[in-house]
Parts: sequence; structure tokens; C-alpha cells
Amino acid sequence: MLKDFDVVKKQLGELADVVNKFKSEAVQLRLLELVFSGATGHSAAVPAVEVIVPDVAKRRPKRSKGRKAASAAAPDGAPKSTGDTVAPKKKTSSGNGAIATLAKIYANGFFSTPRTLNDILDHCDKNLARRIKGNEISGKLARMVRAGELTRVKNGDAQYEYTKP
Repeated sequence: MLKDFDVVKKQLGELADVVNKFKSEAVQLRLLELVFSGATGHSAAVPAVEVIVPDVAKRRPKRSKGRKAASAAAPDGAPKSTGDTVAPKKKTSSGNGAIATLAKIYANGFFSTPRTLNDILDHCDKNLARRIKGNEISGKLARMVRAGELTRVKNGDAQYEYTKP
């Protein structure tokens, strides 16, 4: 057993902050081996190592090479060539979010008659069991108007009504 166990326990408590700054468990274990080998007197097999504690707060994560390589690939996964003129793939809604719900009701012909924002929200809540907020789809509605997919006109209540052109 260790002599002066309480002293070693106190020293380990003070050393814990330094050891925990290293992300690698292997490095943490190596540091503990160095400490314990020095505490038990078995230091002959352990070489002297200078421990440099990194300043973790100022460190920025390195950019992954995988992200860079993925952006350089064509949409089908084949690498792009420099002379290749591939049109960027149009983003499509793939989830159950507010914008995907808006795209779904647009495709189903919901906008064949003029609809206000509240009409859209009520329809999604009652018929699709999808409660969404107006601010979640207002940007997409504006983009659809600019793209010519929808038109909007103010009604008597000074609210926009959206309809398919």
C-alpha cells in the first residue's frame, strides 16, 4: 500500500485539473503512471518526460479534411474535374419541418385559392397535425413569391393572401 495515503489523495486532487485538460485517455493514464511510479519508488523503468500543459481555452478545432473533400466532390459522389460544369443540385425538403410542410401543401394544390398566413397555419394544425409558427414559414413564402411560385395580394384586413399564379 501507499505510505501517507491522505497526502497522496490530496496531491491527486490538486493534479486532477492538469490531467483532465488532456483529451486523450492514453495521455491521462501515462501521466498517472508517472505519478504513481514516482510515489512508489519504481522510477527506474520510466524515462524522464517534460509535461507541457496546453492552453485549452485558446485552442480552435482543426478543420476536418473530410469536409473539404466532401465539398470538392460532385453531387453523385464522383470527384469534380476542373473543367466540369455541373449545375448545383437544388435543395429539396426532406424532413417534417415547417418548410417541408409548406412544400407539401403547395404540391397538393392548397394555394389554388387565396390563403392568408393564418389559413396556412390553421390548415397545417388541423389537417396535418403539424403546429408551426408564422415566422417559420414567412421567409419561405417570400422566396416563393420572388421565384414566381406564388403571388400575394393584400386583402381588406391588410393581410397578404398567397395564391398560385
